[in-house]
Amino acid sequence: MAAAEPLTLERAVARFIVDFSFEHIDAATLSAAKMLIKDQFAIQIGAQQLPWSRQTRAFRSPRPGGATIVGETTKAAAIDAAYLNATYGHGFEYDDFFGNAHPGCAVVPAAFAIGEELDLDLKQTLTALVVGYETYVRIGKWGSPAVLNQGWQPHAIFGVFGTAALAAKMLGLSEDETFHALAIALSHASGPTEYASTGGSIKRVHAGIAVRNGIESAELARAGVTGPARFLTGSRGLYRNFCGADVGEEAIADFLPGVANFMPGLSFKAYCCCACTFSFIEAMRHVRDRAADIERIETRVQTMVDSIVGSKNANIFRPRNIEEVQYSLPAQMALSVLGHGNGFATHHAVMTGALDIGPGSAVRDMIERVTIEVSPELDARHRHFVADVTVHFRDGGSRRIFEEQSKGSPMKPFTAQEFEAKLADLADGVIGGEQAGRLWALVDAMKPDRPVADVTALLAPGR
Repeated sequence: MAAAEPLTLERAVARFIVDFSFEHIDAATLSAAKMLIKDQFAIQIGAQQLPWSRQTRAFRSPRPGGATIVGETTKAAAIDAAYLNATYGHGFEYDDFFGNAHPGCAVVPAAFAIGEELDLDLKQTLTALVVGYETYVRIGKWGSPAVLNQGWQPHAIFGVFGTAALAAKMLGLSEDETFHALAIALSHASGPTEYASTGGSIKRVHAGIAVRNGIESAELARAGVTGPARFLTGSRGLYRNFCGADVGEEAIADFLPGVANFMPGLSFKAYCCCACTFSFIEAMRHVRDRAADIERIETRVQTMVDSIVGSKNANIFRPRNIEEVQYSLPAQMALSVLGHGNGFATHHAVMTGALDIGPGSAVRDMIERVTIEVSPELDARHRHFVADVTVHFRDGGSRRIFEEQSKGSPMKPFTAQEFEAKLADLADGVIGGEQAGRLWALVDAMKPDRPVADVTALLAPGR
């Protein structure tokens, strides 16, 4: 009898997706999933009217179908609804993150759009959502932070795999078909981070592009199209091409039975900017009462922080548009220490010009007091984001501040009141507090046999 073929990482991932069931969702994962869904829905609702959201919506007429586009009563094909809702969900740097990627804005809009169109219940939809999330972050674990340091947006690369996984699950694909859905997804992976340096609202659409391409990857596999066997570990596979890294069979262990779900380790955003800046935002609060006395601010940063919000960007000390502000470490530190805050309202004011950050402004003056030094020591000691700041005052004194992670992370979780305040800030002014409350209650109940359509109906106005 022929010897069994050795298990590859690629085959292990496909098998993990097919074998995953509702019973693999433990209490901690269920709690995290409910928060994730509410956070994503709120962001989609709140961001749908931003300029790039409206421009993306106007760009193409969605095909008819059975899925809800947030903010509309007309239904569309699931792939088009998911594309738009994901764009909204990633639309203002306010969505969840795991490591340095953003799984929620891929898996939530994709799962609910497909679930509604296929008339699935919440049990089926939640199962697919969680396995899509887990596939995304487990594949992403082995490419982080290298993918970011290579100049790629992690979400634009890993999101297509997470979406392909959940779509394959919801379409009932076999193990071989699921394998090829993921292999085809490699041909869709893209998304450079040049937007962080020289602007451009296309970054807002990266989530929509990844979701659309992930769903299409599963549909192509169902039609019989195949992909490369070593789509992750080959010499021109995911890890070599996008991370410059050699990843082998050591990664298989993450996809074997019995591994705890990663989802409970996710982080939610308290601020509307890149998560790399969050610890620095919180560090600056410690010296807000002495802002007028600051002479200079020295920062020591990790390489991945420098790659996305630091010296790799052309305009961090003179940001000209909202993208450059949201990806400027000095700008976010200045907004924090000057008491403007770093949330939705502040960034909207920057976007509209209501808050001056130009030459001669107090914000620009503080921005120019910041210096950045890359620290290999921080790289070696920390995989999560940290801030190491020394503030020098005009009287000759100084203060060193070190912050790990930030509000909304597992280390510093939101209180119930803080999370509810974020939801209300985003959703109440658009769909009304009463409708938003009913939406959150349905998600919290998460009755397995409830049709997905009962939930998505409340994403449209006037329900």
